Amino acid sequence: MLKKSTCLSVAVSLALGTANLFAVPIAFAEETGQQDVEKLQKMKVTGSRISRVEMEGAEPVQVLSSEYIENTGLVAIGDVLNQLPGVGGTVQSTSVNNGSNGAATVNLRGLGAERTLVLVNGRRMVNGGTGADASVDLNMIPAAMVERIEVLKNGASSVYGSDAIGGVVNIITKQNFEGFELNAKRGTTSNSDGQVTDISMLAGASNDRGNITFSAGMTKEDEIMAGDRGFANTDQQHDGYGGQFQSGSSAPPWGYYDGKTFGPEGSDTLRDFNAPGDLYNYAPDNYLKRPAQRRYLAAQGNYLLGETSILGPVTATFEALYSNSESNYLLAAEPIFGKFNGYDPISKDNEFNNTGSDIVDWRRRMVETGGRNRFFESDTGRVVLGLDGEFQNGWTWDANYNWGKTKTKQIEDGVFMKDRVSNAVGPSANGQCLDAGGNVIAGCVPMDILGNVSQEALDYATFTRQDTGFNQQQIINFNVTGDIYETEMGTIAFAAGYQNRDEQGANQPDALVVLGNASGNAESETSGGYTVDSFYGELLVPILSEVTMAEYLEAKITARHDKYSTFGGATTMGYSFLYQPIGDLMLRGTYNEVFRAPSIADLYGGAQESADVLSDPTGQDTSGRTQFPVFYGSNQELQPEEGHTASLGFVLSPSFAEGFSATVDYWQVELENLIDNVDPQLMLDQCAKTGEYCDKITRDGNGDIVSIDARTTNLGKLEKNGIDFNLRYVHDFDVVVFKANWDNTYNFKHEVTQADGSVVDYAGKFISDQIGLYSKYRSTLNLGVTRDAWRVNWNTRMIAGVDYELSGAADAPQDTYNFSVPTMFYHDLSAGYAFDNGFTLSGGVNNLFDETPPLILDTISGNTDSTTYDVIGRYFYANVNMKF
Repeated sequence: MLKKSTCLSVAVSLALGTANLFAVPIAFAEETGQQDVEKLQKMKVTGSRISRVEMEGAEPVQVLSSEYIENTGLVAIGDVLNQLPGVGGTVQSTSVNNGSNGAATVNLRGLGAERTLVLVNGRRMVNGGTGADASVDLNMIPAAMVERIEVLKNGASSVYGSDAIGGVVNIITKQNFEGFELNAKRGTTSNSDGQVTDISMLAGASNDRGNITFSAGMTKEDEIMAGDRGFANTDQQHDGYGGQFQSGSSAPPWGYYDGKTFGPEGSDTLRDFNAPGDLYNYAPDNYLKRPAQRRYLAAQGNYLLGETSILGPVTATFEALYSNSESNYLLAAEPIFGKFNGYDPISKDNEFNNTGSDIVDWRRRMVETGGRNRFFESDTGRVVLGLDGEFQNGWTWDANYNWGKTKTKQIEDGVFMKDRVSNAVGPSANGQCLDAGGNVIAGCVPMDILGNVSQEALDYATFTRQDTGFNQQQIINFNVTGDIYETEMGTIAFAAGYQNRDEQGANQPDALVVLGNASGNAESETSGGYTVDSFYGELLVPILSEVTMAEYLEAKITARHDKYSTFGGATTMGYSFLYQPIGDLMLRGTYNEVFRAPSIADLYGGAQESADVLSDPTGQDTSGRTQFPVFYGSNQELQPEEGHTASLGFVLSPSFAEGFSATVDYWQVELENLIDNVDPQLMLDQCAKTGEYCDKITRDGNGDIVSIDARTTNLGKLEKNGIDFNLRYVHDFDVVVFKANWDNTYNFKHEVTQADGSVVDYAGKFISDQIGLYSKYRSTLNLGVTRDAWRVNWNTRMIAGVDYELSGAADAPQDTYNFSVPTMFYHDLSAGYAFDNGFTLSGGVNNLFDETPPLILDTISGNTDSTTYDVIGRYFYANVNMKF
């Protein structure tokens, strides 16, 4: 076996757990006359299939323990992960209201949630969201059942296959538990809203042949309204000249009628519509943080079946999980832009129209419905059945079947049917709607768009929208690993395996939505699937051991071939080395080929309408809108994204500074043939400059934008690099144990080649709500003091400032204007005390100084980036844990 000094044992162990002050057990070598290391139990670390001593890995892996998670005060895995310095860009969470799909995701390296692979106990987890999704919904994995989270900050397609580009999140659940544990948490903000309740239990029993562990729990998070936060209760927009103004919607409750309005004062006489005075402030009616509720039941166990002469001792294992997640978003009441949304004019013969003429361009906020409140519900079931054992030659094997399915539904009341609204604003008399021939339209109730819409008219013109969807995954795995040959330099080890994976998914919008007869964004059905057969192998070769300037040197190679039913084969290779020149220092490096296969939605998704915040540099659109209909969609001719990731770094643990360690890793990602949409703003800009993409932009006779076609294709490339560095210090002062951990990620560049060949560097910029915010530097400093039964922790998070750019008005002296977002610091304080009777009391304050998120103009909600910055404010929580 590998021989290492005490200092390096500590150093590499720290390298595996740089984010955590308390979780990772540090293995110290007992020095004997031969300086041999005590034999440690082998295990698998994320990024490798070879079973080995925990501290020996070369890949940069970050470990978050259950205690670390508890100290954050957070109850959602997604929220915990998205505080790490190595994340960026956009994610789904309860802080996403407009544009939410009810899920929670993680985005390592800011490369997109679809490029971050999420595993549970080393195996793939079924995707989640609204159906036919490309990423895992972390809401389906309860925080209470997590033992630790291993975050591999490298690409790993040669080990795990597609999607492992930004990195791998491996969630390890609590196993082999004995006893009974009950946990309850309660939290609230300093504004007395956003209350959180979390209750869970854990029970387990063991005998000499196996163990069974059972867990159950529920979490409830209450909403926070945008109207209850000063930074979010109005809509702040760029005025086109480098300044800002309080904007709003040109579809107010008092209406917009061919440039006229009654005004908020409710006058009986139409007058000219004046912006911004007549714009409607819709912001207070939105959720700033969505309410959510999650429930789960989980069990897992193992049992020694017996021993055979060939397969050795055979153990049966199982994992079972049922998880239910409910949430909903609330947007301000439906704005109907009649001319732009496909509705008929308000007829001059409508009994409520006293203008004497047809009203073609009419806009109105339909406040009578009480707002757009969509309910999301997901049910996930997951079962893993496995066998494992050890051959007579010491090689270990395992075989397992992994099944998972997520079923989703969305329900929204008060959705308008376009044909019925057109009937209701058409000709009418004596409370009855008339068709073009003057005949009565059965059941139709005339709609008083210029006044108050009656409940009877709403009942006629609206319906309850119901969408359904699912994701399903079936995987068969077989793996074998072992030692091939023992040399003087160490043991040559290998791992190999086969996997068959079947992915199916669908998203079925309501029939009226598919037909285009519903208000809001139009959508089409997504349905499809694929299968993939994979063969993979891994070989580790010790090269040098205990020679001058080489206490140890090893190399590892990984290879994988994936055969997809959709596009064919993909072969990826991975290479790494670990070099210990002296006892205090370890050097490490990796190079991995990576790829991402097109998802079901990429290949088989229909057109999806989105209301994006855009500007028309041609000046043709004079509607006064800031949001325009963009249609995203799929492409069955898509090919996989391909590229590589690499890292080079060191781990230093000087013998003269006991308890101190430092890790530094340079990393880079290059990716080509990106599966992406052409940026609709780029399409508008290029249309104005060169005429390109004008055929993708549909306008009406007045030049106003009707739609933009931005379907998915393979385009451009991405290049990103940066550096991760960590300093950690642990010292026992006898009176207390002091622990400090400083974790950092600095991004040098994040260049994306656009469809027109131009290159945009995202590093240090906020690009848009859809693309995200990419701070160059993020840092987390954690200071902890423990003594016997109590602990106190201080955590500081820093997000370096960014810049963003907005277009100037048509007559502005500048084409674009630059804005800056300041650097933000958040401070969290937590403490706990463990009593002798198994009772532990803990609590804390997050965002201690109640920092307000920075202003970002022209965002879709909250006047900030709610996926990056804290929109909740100061938050208090208390936790009670009882062990029996």
